[in-house]
Amino acid sequence: MAYLSIVIPVYNVAEYIRQCITSVVSQADDTVEVVIVEDHSTDRSYEIVQEVAGKHDNVKVVRPERNFGLGEARNLGVAHSTGTYVAFLDSDDYFAPGAIRSILDRCRSTEADVIFYDYARLYWNNRKVRNKMGYLLGLHHDPIRLQDCPDLLKILNIAHNKAYKRSFLNENHLTFPTGYYEDVPFTYPVLCLADSIALLDRVCVMYRQRVKGSILRTADARHMQIIDQVDLLLERFDHDERLEPWRDEIWDRSANHCVAVLAKGPERLPAELRKEFFDRASAVLARHLPTQHQFQLNSQGLKYRFLVQGDYRSFQTLKLANSYRVKIRNKYRPKIQRALKQARSSPLVLPAIDENLAVFTTMWGREPRGNPLAIAEGLKEWAPKVRAVWLLKQLEVDELDGIPDYEFVTMGSDDHKQLMKTAKFFVNDVNFPNSLLKREGQVHLQTQHGTPLKFMGMDMQAYPVAANHMNFWNLLGRIKFWDFDLSSNRYSTEILARAFPGNHEILEFGYPRNDVLVNPPRGMASDVRNSLGVSDESFCVLYTPTYRDGYTEFDLDLDPEAVLEALGENATLLIRGHHSYRDTSSAERLTEEGRVIDVTDWPEVAPLYLASDLLICDYSSTMFDFAILGRPIVIYAPDWKRYRTTRGTYFDILAEPPGATAQSMEQLVGVLSDREFDSDESQELLRVFRGRFCEFDDGDATERVIKRVFLGESPEPPVSRFDEPRALSTWNLTRPG
Repeated sequence: MAYLSIVIPVYNVAEYIRQCITSVVSQADDTVEVVIVEDHSTDRSYEIVQEVAGKHDNVKVVRPERNFGLGEARNLGVAHSTGTYVAFLDSDDYFAPGAIRSILDRCRSTEADVIFYDYARLYWNNRKVRNKMGYLLGLHHDPIRLQDCPDLLKILNIAHNKAYKRSFLNENHLTFPTGYYEDVPFTYPVLCLADSIALLDRVCVMYRQRVKGSILRTADARHMQIIDQVDLLLERFDHDERLEPWRDEIWDRSANHCVAVLAKGPERLPAELRKEFFDRASAVLARHLPTQHQFQLNSQGLKYRFLVQGDYRSFQTLKLANSYRVKIRNKYRPKIQRALKQARSSPLVLPAIDENLAVFTTMWGREPRGNPLAIAEGLKEWAPKVRAVWLLKQLEVDELDGIPDYEFVTMGSDDHKQLMKTAKFFVNDVNFPNSLLKREGQVHLQTQHGTPLKFMGMDMQAYPVAANHMNFWNLLGRIKFWDFDLSSNRYSTEILARAFPGNHEILEFGYPRNDVLVNPPRGMASDVRNSLGVSDESFCVLYTPTYRDGYTEFDLDLDPEAVLEALGENATLLIRGHHSYRDTSSAERLTEEGRVIDVTDWPEVAPLYLASDLLICDYSSTMFDFAILGRPIVIYAPDWKRYRTTRGTYFDILAEPPGATAQSMEQLVGVLSDREFDSDESQELLRVFRGRFCEFDDGDATERVIKRVFLGESPEPPVSRFDEPRALSTWNLTRPG
């Protein structure tokens, strides 16, 4: 039997659950068991739970016959646990390093009914803020009762900052109710009934403040359930004489919960529910009001009095008076800012939205390419009424050779401003400017521009060189505009949900730009080779070094002569620098012999893939697309340690590569001359790699995207042409927030 059981209820937390479970199993010894209750998630939480749990003998996975909700899921986890002590961990939170050892030590040294430890709020920008009442946990070394430190009731009433002796829970019939706010009827009786509470002055739980997904960030009828939980709580205190000394205090705490919901206004309750909430709360609190209860002689006490008397008008008047005081203190600044924003987006001053107008842009105004281009081209077949207009920056317009075969406007022009007001659809593989205000009815699709190896979005906060002064608060604001985000594999979905947190829908449709790799037009490869002057018999190698943060000039980082010599006389090397580097003169000097060709300026890379027999890359996302073809890939990573340290990567590409690897020119020459890239081992690595990262690319991604985003249909999901994805073993979970 375990000494400590940690119960983790899981529901729709695919982007966080891996870190949560790992934070436990990485600290747990053979006296700790982990019980995961997977509550029928609709995302891939269950899949990830099975993957991670399958590696550890002390992890038990329980799945009820239906979705239970958090309270019942916790109860089920307790029923399946065996530990002397039970602790709970929410599946989007995690234990700080060393926390479990500290909890175990405190349990063993005190044998208290409850071990009370601290938490820190973890924000999107990786800011960690310890509970402001945490100082209370350092006031008593020996176990206490609640009357020795009644202010413990003021610490946020959550269940997952405590460990509970099982016998104490059983003897007092302490379980969680159904519904939201389930901690309220559980936590208060726990503290009031415990004969011994051992305090642990240490932050053990990182309590994530999610941008999305938390009930505290919603405004709907679910918040009405706090009234039912308060009723349940006060009913217990009314009828258990052991709790009599705490009735007045717990009544005040209950009233405070209800007032807090009302105080949040439209952030918690729609306007049409506020009066109903007030009336129901009033009835419950009045029914349980202790005899001769003393109301506080302050604004809060007045609110409680008005609430229990059912005096909604006086309650609202007091609330309004307090709000005016706050507004005067803040000099109306927030109100003015909101008014200005509303005025700028008001339908009264804006033209009607054109339901058949779509804005496309890629790489901050570059020439059309990638996923946006594939979608724009697909509109001609699947949604011909939709007109696609491209945004080009002035430099691209200046470099146009004649009139292009697509419609465009120049960024910053009056036409550009008008287009942003009237378009229905917005398609981008990066982000639109902060100045853009999304109108109601407009639809934003973020296509992404590659499967990520390197950290992206909010995950870049810990890498200042890579972030390059990025304003992450502004990034969150831009993400709020998204309606759809495109994913090419389950791995990406897990990353995107956390790196770009929002309420948008992630489309697991594959990348439209890769349709051509699955269904290439007849003769495309030969046409590309002919245009480059490469014969059909030549062994064509494509080299795609990625961008290095902090470097402004292109660095080849490879000896072309050595590469060509290793491959033989019949080889040709294509070099494609990253789009961020405009100056590729160092590569251009190597083209004189004709066996090295600079293809950096080719707008589309897919035709180059089709023309190539082998890809050499470092950390570029090109590897994930090229793998679709089933042709060999060599990872050349001479600066892997530095790159991973300064940029951050989601997994170790040298440990789980798509083929042969090299970390020096000498090693690369050996891989090429010995044709290790074509060995059985390399082919097996590629097979596993394709299963992981190419699963949604079946050739129909463009059609699916257009049907879902532009036509509002529900297309059939992709069917993988590859093996079932094998779990990654080198996930990097040290990400901010």
